[in-house]
Amino acid sequence: MSEQRRRTDHGGTADAAERRRRRLEARRIFASMADAGARVYERSRDLPRLVALWPRELKDESAEGIGRVLEKLRRALRAERRRAMSGHWSYDLNRHLALLSAYKAEAARLEAAARDRDPARLAACARSGR
Repeated sequence: MSEQRRRTDHGGTADAAERRRRRLEARRIFASMADAGARVYERSRDLPRLVALWPRELKDESAEGIGRVLEKLRRALRAERRRAMSGHWSYDLNRHLALLSAYKAEAARLEAAARDRDPARLAACARSGR
């Protein structure tokens, strides 16, 4: 293996380790902020500012409707993450945190809707401590 290639391989490993360390540190720092945002999340106020929704989609409280909103939030989070990783000028940390908070709140709403629909699952969740 050439000297140049060895340096590149070693640097690539160090870069990957550094990215992983930064990702874990960011997760540790911002997880509590996202959880706090999820607790004060109000769908009718917060969601229209984050993703494009029709009024009927905003009012749809069914499990299927929540699933569609979660998919839109997932795509928006993926795009925001891409902007962050590339250092794009339009990346916005506040938007990223708001998207993450909305995603967590909608996921909790979907889980609650699923539990309400399936009492057997509710009993199993209660037994397992979830």
